[in-house]
Amino acid sequence: MTRPGAPALDGPRIDRWVSAAVPWWVPRLVLFLGWVAAGAVALATDNATGGYGPDLTFAVAVVVWLATPVLLWWLPLAGCAAGVIFAVLDVLYDDVPAASVAFGIHGLLCLATMAWLVSARRRQAAVVAEVAGTVRLDEALAGRLRESLPAWGLRTVAAVLLAMAGIGGIAWYDHRAAQVAQHESAATRTEGVIRSADNSEGVVVVEVPQPVRVGVLDSYQVGQVVPVLVDGDWVRLVAEPEDVTGWLSAGLGSLVLAGLLLFREQRMRSARRRLLSGPLPAVELTADPDEHGRAVLHGGLAVLPVEAAPIRFTRPQLTGEDVDWTDGWPAEQAEDFGEDWRGDGQPDEPATVTVAGDLRDGGWVLLITDSAVLLPEAPLRTPMGRPAAPDTLPGKPLPPTDPGDLPDLPLVLRPRRRDRVLGALSLLGFAAGPALVLAGVPDGWWETIIVLWLGGVLTYQGWGRLTSRVRLTRGGIEVYDRTRVHQVPWQRLHGVRCDDKGLWLAWDPDITARVSGVAERWGAVMLRLRDLSLAAGDPGGQASARLGSGPGVVLAYVLVAAAAMWV
Repeated sequence: MTRPGAPALDGPRIDRWVSAAVPWWVPRLVLFLGWVAAGAVALATDNATGGYGPDLTFAVAVVVWLATPVLLWWLPLAGCAAGVIFAVLDVLYDDVPAASVAFGIHGLLCLATMAWLVSARRRQAAVVAEVAGTVRLDEALAGRLRESLPAWGLRTVAAVLLAMAGIGGIAWYDHRAAQVAQHESAATRTEGVIRSADNSEGVVVVEVPQPVRVGVLDSYQVGQVVPVLVDGDWVRLVAEPEDVTGWLSAGLGSLVLAGLLLFREQRMRSARRRLLSGPLPAVELTADPDEHGRAVLHGGLAVLPVEAAPIRFTRPQLTGEDVDWTDGWPAEQAEDFGEDWRGDGQPDEPATVTVAGDLRDGGWVLLITDSAVLLPEAPLRTPMGRPAAPDTLPGKPLPPTDPGDLPDLPLVLRPRRRDRVLGALSLLGFAAGPALVLAGVPDGWWETIIVLWLGGVLTYQGWGRLTSRVRLTRGGIEVYDRTRVHQVPWQRLHGVRCDDKGLWLAWDPDITARVSGVAERWGAVMLRLRDLSLAAGDPGGQASARLGSGPGVVLAYVLVAAAAMWV
């Protein structure tokens, strides 16, 4: 298929497009620092003592306040809106004048930035409109692309989980608030004496007459007499009513985050449907991938997160002729990767792509190349700097080496002895973690989780070191890693690279694996066996993989750790 043509966005217009954008550091740095400064002013000038207790207004407003810096980085417009909303709430309800002034100034800055963002995006769209042509995907192709879109994504799953957590948090708040109200209505007011006070930890021991530990926020002195409410084992200072609104804030925060994720997911879906269904304004630009897999337009003009696995045209749509494919890759593309791996390829030049859609900061566009349609995962963003190019291939190509006489096959290559010994020692974590828990060494659930997690990491790493190996056979190579066993025919092996820690292998289509502690001469043997297989015309087969023993060991450790916690 021929990529649809479109007018190129020329240099002067590109310069105007860039100059119209709001610098990335305005919302992400300046407004963030303003948020920090306003919070510091509020803390420094709030000298009030007493008045502790539940505050529903603050419980709701703090969600907006904490969301502001996150949104300024993630969704600048929404972050500015959150800053304005919190400023209004603070001015209305905060009784600390300096805090109201500080947050009011920050809110005005957010409001000005919102107006700047909206105006800048309109100017960018106007620059593109001066030259843009119109393209439309073939209806049959667009239909197949729409059918291939997933019904739901990870954002939806995360949003559902967060919504459940939010509902649970709010329900638990209602439950705890009812408990507190019941205790307060049944409690008897009396005088208590502070017998010990740890003001740094916020804990005092009150004698009523039996000693009871009570959490506090204010500072108290030993021997101080304080009024308390007593309902059986429930004891609270009158000056500091029990506050459970933290659960309300956590629940609301989870619901807000769930709503934002669903909103972003719905925007992506509607944008994709719009991009696949109608005529679109389009221009031509060059594009490169960066180290995060995003498309970088015109050397840093903008970045666009795209579908991780590009939706490629079917064979007839690609060329109209018979084309070999390898695991979803055109054979030519797989061979290009193999040449790069062996050091035989040429440096890639930036590709010319058709950018169709709303080409502006925050807009949604799709990219059309000669062989693929790249759908957006997120809106276009102005980068903080020139995005880094993808990492170079690991190691260096293996130099031409005569391996001498080939060894008898099959042959098993293992890491150095010291690596295997270290792996065996690390496996002691399988028993050490649960044993420490059973012995009662961890104090509290958090330390228990850390101990068991460290034991699991040692087990996983140790098993990998102990069982890692490569097996050479007449038909190919078997690579045993921590979780899988890869079976690769010699014809599918791209080549071997080396570094100071061992060898790097790559096979169809672009799978790579490190083989630590294996000498370079064995890489030369692998290449020699590959060359012999290719020369013999052996068709071989496809590379495959199966689960190894690692997941079973991890599962066994999880069961043992669970049993240790249960006991």
